[in-house]
Amino acid sequence: MIPILIAHPIRFPVHSLPMWGVVLAILTGCGGDDKPADSNGLSGSPPAAPARVTGPSSGLKAQKALEEGWGAMFWRNATAWKVGGGDVVLGPRDAATVRTSGDPLVCGGVAAKGAPKGGALVLPAGAKLTEMKKSPAIQAHRVERAAWRLDEVLPAKSKYAAKVPSTSPSQQRGINVGSVAKTRRYGSPPFLLATGVRDCAAAVVFTDLNAEKILAYDQLSGTCNPPRVIAAADYDGDGNREFAVFTKDLVVAYRILDSPGQFTMTRIGEWSCKTTE
Repeated sequence: MIPILIAHPIRFPVHSLPMWGVVLAILTGCGGDDKPADSNGLSGSPPAAPARVTGPSSGLKAQKALEEGWGAMFWRNATAWKVGGGDVVLGPRDAATVRTSGDPLVCGGVAAKGAPKGGALVLPAGAKLTEMKKSPAIQAHRVERAAWRLDEVLPAKSKYAAKVPSTSPSQQRGINVGSVAKTRRYGSPPFLLATGVRDCAAAVVFTDLNAEKILAYDQLSGTCNPPRVIAAADYDGDGNREFAVFTKDLVVAYRILDSPGQFTMTRIGEWSCKTTE
């Protein structure tokens, strides 16, 4: 008969083991099940939360520092009325030098001839006539996202607003988008300049190119129409770019402050004229 040998584990008192033996005993004694975590995510590290779109808390609200010399233009019955500024008037697509005559009447302005179609911003006296650059077309999904960003800075929509969502990218969440323009930056990615109105409250926002994050914004009152945009350029030669947003009864001019660690807008001019004036 072949003898059967039964091996018994040899146990050493902990105090008799060398230090590496104590560490080994702890590691082998505390080892758990080495099965991988279930695919349902109940064990192991929890899945990463999806990235959240950043609201207006991430963007800077526009400051107000009104300047003398700028002006606005309002249109009533096909007549242009110039309020302040020099003789160069900008519209969304064209710029022109105008001639004025008579006393201030409508909107506190004087009648002007030779104004470009849709002319709204009047440059300071002595400013040179500039060629307006055409903004590239914006994809529909970016227009829709721009409406979502405008929703974050505008007052909540009225409880009487339509409940059925619009299929138009420019009419989302009760917002009527006025303009979305791609704008270049110096040494940084381009951004979107978007405007819109909801329940007679308007807003202008800077967002990243995908309209996922607000970079800067301003809130406007005094109009129920979606503002249009006059593209950004250095119109007064100070090294910074200016732009304007306007409706038939409101014109607001801004300067873009774009430097390392700072990207925002400053309101440098504002004019209003009721439609009945």
